[in-house]
Amino acid sequence: LRLCDIHSQALEGNIDLSGMKIVAPGHPVDTFKRENRELENVVKELHEHFNQMESEFTGLGKDKYLNTIKNLFNKLMDVDKHYRRKENLLFPFLEKYGITGPPKVMWGKHDETHDLLKNAINALNMPGDFTPEMMQVKAGLYLKPAAKAIADMIMKEEEILLPMTLDKLSETDWYEIYRQTNEIGFCLYDPTITWKPQGVAIAEESSA
Repeated sequence: LRLCDIHSQALEGNIDLSGMKIVAPGHPVDTFKRENRELENVVKELHEHFNQMESEFTGLGKDKYLNTIKNLFNKLMDVDKHYRRKENLLFPFLEKYGITGPPKVMWGKHDETHDLLKNAINALNMPGDFTPEMMQVKAGLYLKPAAKAIADMIMKEEEILLPMTLDKLSETDWYEIYRQTNEIGFCLYDPTITWKPQGVAIAEESSA
């Protein structure tokens, strides 16, 4: 897992994605990316509040500031559905094609990120008086690492995992993932477009 982070840092921004396949709206990869944009918006909002912590803590009031941060972290917890779709729907197809290492490592990173989010929320819910100095310490120890873990995973997905899956999985594989997606749910985004790949009529007829 540690080497995964080092590897990702070395690759970040240096991967040529010009040859990555383009997917239609509603495709599972399109949905993963749209969820990532929503997660990025929450992380961006968190960092804005982190940067304005001292003024907002006194100007908005401690309780209002804490509630704002708590609500944003509660939104980030919705990433659990995003990760479970990867683990239960996407990774089995990669393993079918003999790709076992990346899914195992990424599953471990999911667990790490989930733990960081829980620690951040626990830190925000600890009893006692919150001073600006204490809030800065909590942000450094718990809040910022959790937000960074979300951002890092987005990079790993979009520059490494998703291009790999588009190269390996067939339209039939993607349609099977698409059909099961609703059973797990979505993260901060509700698709409104129905995706129908080539051969979908055959798939629908055989499943009837």
